[in-house]
Amino acid sequence: MELPKYLHGSQKGLPKTLASRLSYIRNGRKLHIAELSSLAKVPIQQLEDLEAGIETWIPTAVRQRIARVLSIDPQVLEEVEIKTKFDEDFPKDPPLELLERIQEEILLGKNEIKCPLCGNTLKSWVQEGFDLNGKQIKSAKAHCSVCIFQLRG
Repeated sequence: MELPKYLHGSQKGLPKTLASRLSYIRNGRKLHIAELSSLAKVPIQQLEDLEAGIETWIPTAVRQRIARVLSIDPQVLEEVEIKTKFDEDFPKDPPLELLERIQEEILLGKNEIKCPLCGNTLKSWVQEGFDLNGKQIKSAKAHCSVCIFQLRG
């Protein structure tokens, strides 16, 4: 399969689901999933979940990093994402105390943490790094594969 150097906007002939489209383009660029993970700075598990159809949408910043590595317009992926719609009464911003509790649970290694918006189990991980003084820091990260919730820690 031969892909153009850069894919713009809607393209004919591309797979109709996010999972198959992402896999198709990645393979067309001759990138292993581990290479895409490293270059786009996206956890390999998240990419595997996307390509398996477990996750059906990509957070904006992640979509942009993946698109940059794959040399595509982010719209090429976004147009096949499935986002859950919520009604007007659905809470959009959980209370700060709840977010802090979720962060603490992630840092303590707790599994099966529920999304504060929809109740689905969150995909969570601890990101490790260093501050400007070289001190090691850990940040709790999480996102929901069903709704729009993200914990950026």
